[in-house]
Amino acid sequence: MKRAFWFGILAACTLLPAQAQRTTVEESGVRSKSFKVSKGGMLDVSTSVGDIRISPWGKEEVYVSVEGLDEEDLDRLKMTQSGNTVRVSFRPRWGDYGGSVRFDINVPSAFDLRLKTAGGDLTIDNGLQGKVDGSTAGGNIKLGSIKGDIEMSTSGGDITSGDFSGNGYLHTSGGDINLGKVGGTLEVSTSGGDIRVEYVAKSLEAKTSGGDIEVGDVGGETSVSTSGGDIRVGSVSGKASLSTSGGNVELKGASGVVSARTSGGDIHLVNISGSVDARTSGGEVDAELNPTGKGSSRLVSSGGKIRLYLPEQAKATVEAAIRVHGSWGRRSDRYKIKSDFTAESYDRDEDEEEIRAVYKLNGGGERIELETVNSDIEILKSRKR
Repeated sequence: MKRAFWFGILAACTLLPAQAQRTTVEESGVRSKSFKVSKGGMLDVSTSVGDIRISPWGKEEVYVSVEGLDEEDLDRLKMTQSGNTVRVSFRPRWGDYGGSVRFDINVPSAFDLRLKTAGGDLTIDNGLQGKVDGSTAGGNIKLGSIKGDIEMSTSGGDITSGDFSGNGYLHTSGGDINLGKVGGTLEVSTSGGDIRVEYVAKSLEAKTSGGDIEVGDVGGETSVSTSGGDIRVGSVSGKASLSTSGGNVELKGASGVVSARTSGGDIHLVNISGSVDARTSGGEVDAELNPTGKGSSRLVSSGGKIRLYLPEQAKATVEAAIRVHGSWGRRSDRYKIKSDFTAESYDRDEDEEEIRAVYKLNGGGERIELETVNSDIEILKSRKR
């Protein structure tokens, strides 16, 4: 009888830890699981709700912790492993899930990620070495420093990132994009925010429909456009195309062909050794060119002053024209073509209602056309740096 009694007590004690653990899991809505993996594997997370946070660490292990689960949805969470790939998925019973779910996952530092959530933020801490592919329909994306390619999108939030060494493809439909240094090519777009990038090692394509674009130096071709803001770009090692419908354009250097367009602002170009085509419908053009035989250039404004700076030793042929609209007699004396260089010819053509001048610097050379309406043109020697 005593033996049976003690066996009963022992059995009850053995069951207590398991029952306590299960109760803790269900009452707090937490599930966790570990997977033994090796470097170079893949984590695939797909959920219709919740935030996802990834933290790289030095262990060859994936540790998954999920918080905020309703008791009736515990069995809707799936965590499996196939080879070196760990998959985590969650689909609650009801589409309008009222809980606040959070996925906190540790992965080896050398690991690829595929992340998808329909209703939360995506966060990746510093130190990951791998490819990242992620999307969210309703949250922000925050990335630390990453060694690898990145492809991320959100329909309703901002994207921020530290430095990353690979290529980047980033899109948001409703927020800003702020990035550190990018070691490869970069494509970024937003339908409703600003874009800021510290540096791009290779080519850049950046588009926004409603904000400013500010980029540091770019090591390759550059295409930047906005429908509603200013553009500021550092030095570009290659072709540069800059376009805005409602702001100013500033470029601090380029060695290739430059195209600059604005419908409502000024254009400011510095240290340009390639050819230039710059046009504004409502502002001034200020350009510092160093003709190197790469092609002709044209600077046009529909209503603002044009200033061209050229090295004293440059070989160039400059053709400048001011179109005078309105009464020629009253307006023609208001506008002038001024230059630090000696003019080959200078004419006031009343029939054509134009003021024209030609300058052949050091015998002439690369053709540069300047054209404005009812404003001045200045052709000056380059400022000493």
